[in-house]
Amino acid sequence: MRSNILKIKGFYLSLVICLIPIILSLVFYDKMPDMVVTHWNFKNEPDGFSPKWAVVFLIPAILFALNILVWFAVNAEPKKQGINRNIKSIVLWMLPVMSVIVQCVIIMFSVKGINLVRFVPMLIGILFIIIGNYLPKCRQNFTMGVRLPWTLASEENWNRTHRLAGKLWIIGGLLMTLYTMIEMHMIFFIAVVFVMTLIPAIYSYTLYRKGI
Repeated sequence: MRSNILKIKGFYLSLVICLIPIILSLVFYDKMPDMVVTHWNFKNEPDGFSPKWAVVFLIPAILFALNILVWFAVNAEPKKQGINRNIKSIVLWMLPVMSVIVQCVIIMFSVKGINLVRFVPMLIGILFIIIGNYLPKCRQNFTMGVRLPWTLASEENWNRTHRLAGKLWIIGGLLMTLYTMIEMHMIFFIAVVFVMTLIPAIYSYTLYRKGI
């Protein structure tokens, strides 16, 4: 009973956090231009713009709806007992927190001309390091982890794949933070994410071919 109450309180708190971007935007609304930068290219230069009303209301509304979907998907998971508690917390709170951070980045650039977008990969890298640390402790489920036909069909395959993925995600996260500090090309960041995703999948399939 107490656990359900905490879940409900956490859910409503996440909704409140998702509304913070709208409140922040309204505070600086008069200082924001009619067309606001919402996308930066590989060199962290502005190359995409959205109407101010969309930045203030539409984008936060989409993230608000996605947050509801994530909470529903995680809590409706048939094998939720296999999800590591720490990873579950990260997944549930990641979207609300990132929505506030991203909105702050957009507002700071549009109002003060301060470009903080280059620090977003560092935050993502830290997130990968944290998740990578707990990934090997995550048991079979249909919502989180390396969810492939072979990992879901074999517990041994799942465990071995996630032990490897955990190490790769920690290494990848460290490389992402390095990317932020020395300002490498964005392609490096994308390549790191690609390798972190591809190698565990290939390894899992290799185990499957061996009968594991």
